[in-house]
Amino acid sequence: MDVIHSTGLIGRSRIAVLMTALAVGACQTGTGGGTGDGTGTPSPSCAELGESCTDAGDCCDSTADCVDGTCQEDSGGGGGSGNVAAGQAIYDTDCMGCHAAPGAGGGFGPDLANTSAQDLQTGAQADGHPFDASGLAEEDFADLEAFLAEDDGGGGVEPASAFVGADTCLTCHASAHEAWSATEHATALEALEGIGQGENAGCLGCHTVGFGEDGGFVSREETPQLAGVQCENCHGAAAAHASDPGNLELRPAVNLSSTVCGGCHTDAHHPTFDEWELSKHSTALEGLRSNSFASDSCLECHSQDFRYATEEAEEHPEENIEIPTMETAQFSVECVTCHNPHRQAEAPHQLRMEVGALCGECHTSEGALPGGTPHHPQFEMVQGKGAFGEDDSDLLLPGPHTGLFATGGDGCAQCHVVAHEFEDPDDATPNVTGHTFNPFDEDITGLSPEHQAEAFAGCAMCHTTDGNAEMALNDVQGDIGPRLAALAGFFDAEDASYIDPDGLSEEDLARLDIAKFNYQFVDADGSVGVHNSDYANAALTVAEDITAALSGG
Repeated sequence: MDVIHSTGLIGRSRIAVLMTALAVGACQTGTGGGTGDGTGTPSPSCAELGESCTDAGDCCDSTADCVDGTCQEDSGGGGGSGNVAAGQAIYDTDCMGCHAAPGAGGGFGPDLANTSAQDLQTGAQADGHPFDASGLAEEDFADLEAFLAEDDGGGGVEPASAFVGADTCLTCHASAHEAWSATEHATALEALEGIGQGENAGCLGCHTVGFGEDGGFVSREETPQLAGVQCENCHGAAAAHASDPGNLELRPAVNLSSTVCGGCHTDAHHPTFDEWELSKHSTALEGLRSNSFASDSCLECHSQDFRYATEEAEEHPEENIEIPTMETAQFSVECVTCHNPHRQAEAPHQLRMEVGALCGECHTSEGALPGGTPHHPQFEMVQGKGAFGEDDSDLLLPGPHTGLFATGGDGCAQCHVVAHEFEDPDDATPNVTGHTFNPFDEDITGLSPEHQAEAFAGCAMCHTTDGNAEMALNDVQGDIGPRLAALAGFFDAEDASYIDPDGLSEEDLARLDIAKFNYQFVDADGSVGVHNSDYANAALTVAEDITAALSGG
């Protein structure tokens, strides 16, 4: 167990328990017979075997027991000088991750029920033991022995709490723990304390582990090991799993639903989940199923459980992981599709990668060519690539928004994820996080106005003059929209201007494919030229020239 503690190997989480436990029944200075005067100095009567002691007292020497008024050799069967509560604190923190609850069986290490202090110390400090126990003193092992002998030596002692804290998870999940430690989740309580709300019961439920529940966070002083947003906030209480990690039935669930994040990232202060529910991301799977042309391969962009299962199958081919289908998939584009809950990567906000590349995983033409169909080529459109010239050459033309994708740029988020905070947010005027992904206002998509940033707020960085951005949008869409409408008929068999491919030569058919592809490319982008007006204009010009020549227009 490669365990790291903040205050030596005992750790802050156990100090309070140890202090309380050692205040009762401890060996203290005495003049004989094991009595003490409260100074805390070991009693001479317990320092050596054969000396007298009281049955009620404890021998300070952890290798001796007070039996029938005399210090005698430790029998190894329990009832030694240790304190049960202190021993349980040590066991829960340092041992339970591998050895399970004493007497319960299971775990990766042997069951330690009824093990003597001497054997515990010998085993734990032996070369090759995975946990560095060199910092534990003899009295710590005596405490462990007392705990392990509890319940008449029958074991089966339940963990002190349903919640164990992230340091226990560290035993087996070191890499995930290290990554989590660098996230804002790990310091969520510090953030609350920084604004003077560290004791606000209305906030602690989302900034600590298990607040208000049995065994959950109580206070910074009493339960420091449960401060911040930890593993158990998302995966549930883990004491049962930690006590028997080899038992698959006790493993915490992996829930991919945005409702897990929505338990905290909601309400007027941080309505991320509320806005996501209003976005098309939340209905991506539903929308896919309504499309008669959809197939299981589309789930890569429309279903988070499909993405997760395929990644797990690639990483663990021996486990025969079942891949969801159109019928069995459960989740749409969820929070964890874009955000990594365990890690603060190079990108901010725990995003899996830089914004442009992240959005471009799905909002892309997927390398489609003339004769095929570009589904959603926003990524290529902004960068000015993906369409074709009349001679089938690549059409390349960066536009004014292409620079947003430079290293460190905000990419799509510059316009589509615009945040706005109010000094005193409430239900009527909540903070805005931008997770509706609507760049303009409620009139564009019919979304609730209280969850929108000010219209065109994302454009203000460049379009600084009032109304400048809206005028530019109207100008671009006023040009591109009618041109798209005029081209549509050439590819519609029901339209009088339809160009029938059956009557074309092979060369002309290839040119028609380019025209149709460019038209579909601009149309499928959905911005009606706003993403890259120069490129949309160039692509449509190619389509117009080809259709004019083929139709005799």
